[in-house]
Amino acid sequence: MILLLFIINQDIDFEDLYNKATTLLVQFQTEKDSAFEILVELGQDTLYADTAIDFLVSKFDTKSAIERHRMKDIFKKIGTPAINGIVKKIDYRGKDEESRHLKQSLWVLGEISSDEIVEPVARFIKDEQWQIRSGAYTALGKSESKNALPYIIQGVDDSISIVRKSAYYALSRLATEHEILYLICGLDDEFYGVRYAAVAGLLNIGEKTVSPLMEKIGENSLKDYFIFKTLLQFDIDRSEKKKILKYLDDKEAPIRLLIYEGFEGKFILKSFIKLEHNELLKNYIIKKISNYQ
Repeated sequence: MILLLFIINQDIDFEDLYNKATTLLVQFQTEKDSAFEILVELGQDTLYADTAIDFLVSKFDTKSAIERHRMKDIFKKIGTPAINGIVKKIDYRGKDEESRHLKQSLWVLGEISSDEIVEPVARFIKDEQWQIRSGAYTALGKSESKNALPYIIQGVDDSISIVRKSAYYALSRLATEHEILYLICGLDDEFYGVRYAAVAGLLNIGEKTVSPLMEKIGENSLKDYFIFKTLLQFDIDRSEKKKILKYLDDKEAPIRLLIYEGFEGKFILKSFIKLEHNELLKNYIIKKISNYQ
């Protein structure tokens, strides 16, 4: 507030504040931090907010990654008061085919995180540019709003793997037990980023996913691997663990290794040695048992 009171008694030079706030020169760190705080306060001030936000949004098309990151930080600190100012210019893509202005708008809205961003951002989930679709799904995930789920689900079968990853990332943050099957479908996606996002989503939901996961074992080896990878991170009861053990005989080595990693106790580990025929895996079990000595 002291900084703002000082600045409003003078002519506000937004360009100067912006240049100082986005500088890389270490010797101007104090001026950089001061300009950053002034821009944030101006963006939150009832009198100057519209002007400050309009100015900053006009810089969204910059080619400087440093400037884009710094503006993201400024807007994140301004918070929800900045949303309307960004949304009213969201249809402007930028000066060239890179669509930097729109990409920055989606990124910043996601960082602000609010239910208010869902509808304006969702307009771009079917955009012709995959980078825009990806940014839209990521922003929807960061909105922390369950209202985004119907839009996010539309991206899980996008033809571009990076877009699917963004959709699954978003789904992993917001999914409930009603979206479990969508997440399970991602466990055998051709792109590893989708698979790991799906695992994260299932883990976030918790043990309600155990039964649906168990029901899907056997569809294919890739899905099985990630099903076991997920199941073995839960503190599941003895009966469920027994169901997992029955797959030791017919599953491939990577899955058997996951099972060995997920079980503890000398007695059960010793029983695995009798069953295991792969020498590398057998040595792993023996080494794990030695840790109990």
